[in-house]
Order: sequence, then C-alpha cells, then structure tokens
Amino acid sequence: MSTTLALFIGASMIGLQQQPAQEPGTLVGQRPDGKPVLCPLESTRVHVDIAGFGARVTVVQKFKNSSAEPLEAVYTFPLPADAAVDSMRMKVGSRLISGSIKRREEAKAIYDAARNQGKTAALLDQERPNIFTQSIANLMPREPVEVEISYVQLLPYKNDEFEFVYPMVVAPRFNPKSVKDADKVSPPLVKRSGATISLTVNLDAGAPIKSMTSVLHQVNVTPVSQQARRVELKKRDEIPNRDFILRYGTSGEGIQGAFLTHADSKKGGFFSLVLLPPKQPKLAQIRPRELVFVMDQSGSQNGFPLEKSKELTLKMVDQMRPGDTFNVIAFSNGARKLWTQSKPNSPANRAEAAKFVGALEANGGTQFLPAIEMSLEPPMDSERLKLVVFNTDGLIGNEAEILQEIKKRRENSRMFTFGIGNGVNRFLIDAMSAEGRGAAEFVTLNQAAEPAVQRFLARTQTPILTNIGVQFDGVQVQEVVPNQPKDVFDGEPIVIFGRYRHAGHGKVKVSGMLGDQPWEKTIDVSFPATDQQGSAIASLWARRKIDDLTQTDYIAGLTNGHRSVVADQVTSLGLTFGIMTQWTSFVAVDERIVNVGGKMRKVRVPVDLTDGLSESYFLGMDSSGYPAGGFGGGGLGGGGGAGPGSTQSKAFTRGAVITGNRRGILAGVPPESEKELEEFKAEAREKAAFESRVAASLKLSKKTTLSVQIWVTKLTPELLKKLQAAGLKVGDTDKGLRLVFGEIAAAKLRKLAMVEGIRLIEEAKP
Repeated sequence: MSTTLALFIGASMIGLQQQPAQEPGTLVGQRPDGKPVLCPLESTRVHVDIAGFGARVTVVQKFKNSSAEPLEAVYTFPLPADAAVDSMRMKVGSRLISGSIKRREEAKAIYDAARNQGKTAALLDQERPNIFTQSIANLMPREPVEVEISYVQLLPYKNDEFEFVYPMVVAPRFNPKSVKDADKVSPPLVKRSGATISLTVNLDAGAPIKSMTSVLHQVNVTPVSQQARRVELKKRDEIPNRDFILRYGTSGEGIQGAFLTHADSKKGGFFSLVLLPPKQPKLAQIRPRELVFVMDQSGSQNGFPLEKSKELTLKMVDQMRPGDTFNVIAFSNGARKLWTQSKPNSPANRAEAAKFVGALEANGGTQFLPAIEMSLEPPMDSERLKLVVFNTDGLIGNEAEILQEIKKRRENSRMFTFGIGNGVNRFLIDAMSAEGRGAAEFVTLNQAAEPAVQRFLARTQTPILTNIGVQFDGVQVQEVVPNQPKDVFDGEPIVIFGRYRHAGHGKVKVSGMLGDQPWEKTIDVSFPATDQQGSAIASLWARRKIDDLTQTDYIAGLTNGHRSVVADQVTSLGLTFGIMTQWTSFVAVDERIVNVGGKMRKVRVPVDLTDGLSESYFLGMDSSGYPAGGFGGGGLGGGGGAGPGSTQSKAFTRGAVITGNRRGILAGVPPESEKELEEFKAEAREKAAFESRVAASLKLSKKTTLSVQIWVTKLTPELLKKLQAAGLKVGDTDKGLRLVFGEIAAAKLRKLAMVEGIRLIEEAKP
C-alpha cells in the first residue's frame, strides 16, 4: 500500500495547464423571483488523484465578467476541513502567476494595493477550516480569469470503505451575536447561480476494488485495471448544490496500513502511520446506558431533513437495550426536554417519545448552546455511560463556541453526531464527535436510516480502542500529532503524524485498551535521510499540528480576529510550510494595469440553494440571500406546509401590504391612476387579511407575551430602535439571515407589524 500511496504525494497540478472544452452554462443566475442576477463565477473544474489513503485535489475556478464594467468578485466556497491547501495560481490570458503565502493582513494589503492600482489580483482567505473566500480584483469585461487551488488530504476509512468527499456548496449559516463576520460564512443564495461544476477522479486503490458508490451524483466509471478506476460526473454542467461523496471498498482482509516518510534538508524528516486495530468480539458484560437524543428543529431542517432526523431518532429509540434510560431534546431558538429527567426504556415511555418527536416542526434559529448545555448538564449517573446522540446539519457560524462548550462539559459522556442532509457542515459535525469522544455519521436525504442506526448500535456495543499510546524505540521523534490520539471505534484506523531529525531504523509500539483487555502492536520502521516520496507528508503534518493547537483553545484557534499564542503558532506553521490557515492567505498579482483608476463594482458571487433544503424556508430570500417581500405562493410565509408562514408556525406575514414604495398609499395618499387605484384596493384587502391573521393568531396563542422572530429588509441600528419603540424587547439578532429575536406584549403586535422594514413576524417556539 505504501508504494501506491506515494503516487499521490508527488502528483503534479494540472488545472491551468489544460485547455478543456468550454463547459455549458451562463454567467447570469436566477433569483427566487425569476429575475436575473450577475454571477461572475462561470465554472469549477475539480481533478482528483487518489492513491491508497491519500488524495491530491486541484480545483480550478473560472471567473468571467459578462457586464460592461470592471468587477471585484468575492466568492465563498467550501473545502474539506482536514485539507492542507498548499498552492494557489492565477491565469490571466496567457500569463500564469503563482500565489505567495503571506500573513493574512499582509496578503490583504498587497491585494488592496493592486486593486487600487488597477491590477488583476486574487486573494484566498480561510474563514473557517472548511470555508474559504476567493476575491478577484479588476475582473475586466469579457476577459476570463482562472484561479487554481490545490490541496492534499488523507481519506477516512470507515465501515470497511474509503470515502472521498468534495463539498460543493456553503449553505446559509445561522449566526448569533458572537459571530462578527457573518457575511463571510453565509454567501448570497439564489435559486440557480448559473455556475457549473465538473469533476474527475483518477483512483488507484492499491488493491482490487470490490465495490464503489457515488452517493448523490450520477457518474461514469471507466475501469483501468483491477485496482484503478476513472470516475467522472455524468453531467459536465452539473449544478454545484450538494456534496460529491464517493465510497469504495477493496478486496482482501481489510486495509493493511501504511508507514510513509519524507525528509527535507531544511525542515527535517516527517512520517505518517496508519494502522487498523483488529476486530474483537462483543463484551459479555455491557455497562447500562443513558441515551439523550438531541434533534435540530431549526428552519433549515424544514421538510426532508427533519423527517430524516425523526426517522433516525425513532429507530434508535426502538432498538435501545432493556436496561437503558433515555430522554429527547429539541432545539431551535431555545432547547426543551421531553422529560425533566431521563426515564426507563418502557413501551409507554417510547410511545410518549414517539408522540413528542412526531409533533416537532421546523422553524426558528439554530441556537446550539442551550442544546449542548442541556444535553451535557450534570449530574451524570456514575452507574451509566451517557451517550448523547446529536442530529443536525450544523449550519451555524459559531463553531468555536460550541466546541469549547463540549470540551468544558463532556466529563465521561460520549457524543455521537449525525449530519443530516446533502450539504452539511462536516467540520462541525466531525469536530463535535471528536471532542465528545464519539463518532460521526453522515446521512444524506436519499439514504435509508437503518444502516446508520445499525452502525451506531455496533459502535456503542463493540469494544473500542481507548487510552492509545505510541512509543518509538531506536529512533528519535518529536511533535507527534495528535498529542493524544482519539479513541478508535471498530473498523477505524489509528492515524498519527510526527517529525524526526536523524535517519535510522527502529520500532514503533502502539498500545491501548481494546474493550477491557490490553492490546499492542509493534512495527519495524525506517527513516530515510533523503527525500524519496515528495512533500505532502510535511504539509499533512503541519495541517494536523494546526488542528492540535486549535483544539487546545477553540476560541483562540478558530477566530481570525483574535490574536493569541495559538494564533502566532499557527501563523508560523502556515508560513513555514506554505499552507492556508486562519492567519495566512495566498495572494497573486498580475503586474499589468488593466483598469486605470481602479474603480469597479463589487459583486458577491451567489451560490445555489443546497439540495434538500426546503424552498419554502429559503427561497423567500432576495438576490443577496436574505428574506424578500411577498413570501406568497408557498414561499417563505406562503402557507405551504409547516414551514414559516403556515398556520402551524403562526406566522404574521405582511406580504406586499406595507413594503416598498406603495406604503404612502396605505398612509392615505390618493392614487394617481386607475392602475394605482386597483393596486390600492388589492393592498387594502391584503392589509385586512393581515389584520385578521394577526387577530386569529393572538386568539390561538392565548398568551399575553409572545416570543417572536422577525425577518427584516435590512438590519440597522435605526430599525432596531424602531422595533424597541414599538414595544419589542430585543433578545438577539442574526445579521446573516437578517433576523431579530425578542419578546413583545400581544397587545402591541399590531403596532410592531406596522414598522416599515419588517417582512415577516413569526411566533418563535422554544
């Protein structure tokens, strides 16, 4: 396997050197209302070389300005959280410019200077471990610019399969007050952007391939040999609205592992060890458990995601052990428990849980912290192993707060996360399970729930390798990462990286507790003095070292505006090894001046609605990705099902009643034409219907004080003052989705609804 894996390490980038056929598509996208929107991103080409455990991925983004004026295009897009992004190049015409890694603030200064001078420039920033922003300055009319990004990663091995995932879309994120850069993690959303994507995978598995599945895309598979395949998207103009997931298994007795090294005259030597512990029989005595099922019922879960979450939860409830206790927590704007304390696994209690789960509806924000606090709150039963099962899409912007809270509260519990959807936040879902010492599972909307349930049951019943230790004899190693290898579940490998200073031969012993029995394995290893296999091992070590540093303090390690010792260490690693981090960026500048004066229009590249997210929730947004007026016809607030705006979620929708330029008509300004008179009559009828809906909802709620969430046209300090003057007690805001949360006396709701700038008022559920 190690010989095959070496192939990916030295793989050359190909994207900008090739001249593929022009891909179909348009530079003009489609807003939810059918109107066009400018999309300077024309297409993305992805080329993947997989060899054994490793992948080298090259991404080429083609930008083209179809307008008549110079543009600055800003594009937010995802990459895998564990990827080591080690190269960026820009092609303008026939000129090829290599990007340089710089401190983030230095790269921004270089980019800004080039932009103001009228030079074409590209800036690549990391906003989150899995979210990046590409900026292109002085994109001239009809002149294409291509930007190539390249990264390496190790592929996860689970359930006897390798998995390669290329994330294609960043879904809108819920951003509480703590997120200061919401616009960088929630790109503009449209129904159809006009951008396309093509993807090719050259796979050399190192052993005969016995199975292969593309989970969400139709593909063409061309056999090359018993162990090699070429995989391509069947549609070359595929819409980038869901993750590409390729799983494949190899014949034989599972994977055999690999030991890879790289030696550099300046940086020293690096190694990687991948080792799969043996399978063991189940324990005869199994500790009693407390299971807490946590369900995300926020607005992004509306429709299929929530139904899939319900299906998973109810199947796991039905397959608990006789001696288990359990509880269910649901969260959106807040969190609520089924019972104040967990109850025994009995038919009556399972039936009550099924009723609670079945009645859940999706609406509101995604306030994770109350759910984390509630699911991990003490006291914990010392006689039981506490398992927290968390179902979510993870579409939030405050990942650092969530991970830090799990780290603080986990004690002896274990957290198992289920990512529900076709474009979820894999970084958060993986990191939650890692910090919670559990395992992550990703369930797409077209997959049956039963296999995921069975894997969960197997993981919680089969011995796992804990207290893992690594010891080297005969060779001197340093900075082994992760510092403390995480517990390994059955069928998953141990993966470690490290550095060495001198060549030599020695042994490495890996030990731990397999279930309740000691386990160890000793391997002969050799550290060469010269570089024999390429440089990817060094980049991957640096990436894992950065992850290790980040985990010591998530707030310091994931917030690029927060300077700390962690930030300085991460910056040094990024500069030394030439890889992307929160504090290091790639910048490329074409020295030709193409736009004298540097004046241009800034355009944020819109992205497609993530496959599986409910149109009734998201397609009421305008071309900037925010709620728009109207909300009718099954759109946001249109009464199409149980989403926001239906009678089930008690939405108070204003429609077109008092929005836009016609507000003056409703204030008593006489109409100037027959057409305007008809519009006035229609709006008056809608206003009356609105008043009736408000009154009916108030009667239905029977509350003197309501918790509400309010969609607004533009979230400004002035509007917040108007809302407060109307009687709203503001509790929180989400700038990314332009939402305001708060409480108001029922008697003041009509006054609140008349504030200009409000598009939708909903009663927020806990």
